[in-house]
Amino acid sequence: MKKVCIFIPAYNEEKSIGKTIDEINKVTKNLKNYKFEVIVANNNSDDKTGEIAKKHKAKVVFEKKQGYGYAYKKGLSEAKGDIVITGDADATYPFSDIPRFLRTMEEGKYDLIIGNRFHNLDRKTMPLLNHFGNFLLTFATNVVYGIKINDSQSGMIAFNKNYLNKLNLDLLSNGMPLCQELKLYAVCFGMDIKEIPIVYRARIGKTKLRPLKDGWANLISLLKFKRKMQRYIKHLKKTNNI
Repeated sequence: MKKVCIFIPAYNEEKSIGKTIDEINKVTKNLKNYKFEVIVANNNSDDKTGEIAKKHKAKVVFEKKQGYGYAYKKGLSEAKGDIVITGDADATYPFSDIPRFLRTMEEGKYDLIIGNRFHNLDRKTMPLLNHFGNFLLTFATNVVYGIKINDSQSGMIAFNKNYLNKLNLDLLSNGMPLCQELKLYAVCFGMDIKEIPIVYRARIGKTKLRPLKDGWANLISLLKFKRKMQRYIKHLKKTNNI
């Protein structure tokens, strides 16, 4: 029986975290061929996010350092599953699609699966500025890395344990850019990537995203990350580790 970790970073999401975990529990209870664990990385919330997550039967780990990347790295360090699926705590991502992610991964033996929010996006669920920023960042990613993906910023991804073991988390950002860098790591090493369409929903509660500041940080990061990975891969080749 394969183990699956559902990982959720969370900062002040008391209005939505319970609903998010309930959606996960509802769908996973019918998947008898897998053993599931829900991990919530409580990123120094000052509301009842952690308390509510525990009440809804999630494992809660606390990360005091503020930042999306810090929360991710804390949660991933706790993930013991054969497969990891990530998503946000604000109810925007359809965890009801967990069976489809698992089926796609098993059938195609992919290293990384990305949930594409833009296949059939309802514009009401994403502010225009955010939509434009996502488009620009995805376009830049495709140009800089010579690939073709449709949603470089999606927070709903799935990857197998082997991929997790290959990740050198010291290379990754402590902020928002970490989400895209998880995908770029797979790109740089030529891993098998698959995108599947998902239905993105309107968030519950107040957004933590700062479109201009976070968008700029992501753009700079994807440029720096390529140089960093080029040096890292060159080092691995010299040391016969690749």
